[in-house]
Amino acid sequence: MRVVGLIGAIGCGKTAVAEYLVEKHGARYFRFSDILRDVLERMNQPVVRENLQVLGIALRKSFGDGFLAEALKTDLESENPAFAVVDGIRYQDEFDMVKSLGGQIWFVDASPEIRYERAVKRGTRGEKDLSFDEFMKNEMNETERNIQTLGSKADVKIRNESTLEELYSTVEKRLQALH
Repeated sequence: MRVVGLIGAIGCGKTAVAEYLVEKHGARYFRFSDILRDVLERMNQPVVRENLQVLGIALRKSFGDGFLAEALKTDLESENPAFAVVDGIRYQDEFDMVKSLGGQIWFVDASPEIRYERAVKRGTRGEKDLSFDEFMKNEMNETERNIQTLGSKADVKIRNESTLEELYSTVEKRLQALH
């Protein structure tokens, strides 16, 4: 199983990379947040970033740092796809889990201004009306604090400040290096 794990701040383009790998290369898409989404949906709670963050922090405090990584690793090993993309690495244990499967970590980054513009433009509930200051304040949340540190240890670094076509071209080059 080939695994690419994605790290990046809100609005950097992680989902664009993941969706491209799914559509063009048949990757199976896994997100750490899907486990949390499932819980929120079962509890009839809004699936918004703030609730995902609160739930993730509460569960980490109750069940330990590695609970999401272990749950997702079980899913990956159970499905055993030929190619998997794992989106939303936020903590060291998640990073380590992808590496333990022989995976490669990709850090997708863009300037805060570009990321803010993208987040507002996509119109996600809880993001579309944020001021730039609020957006930047969100980066100090516990779930976002480790992104730059983990990104500095990534195998691949992608600066995503141009067009989707340029991003996809960069992804293709990085994939060729994986083979």
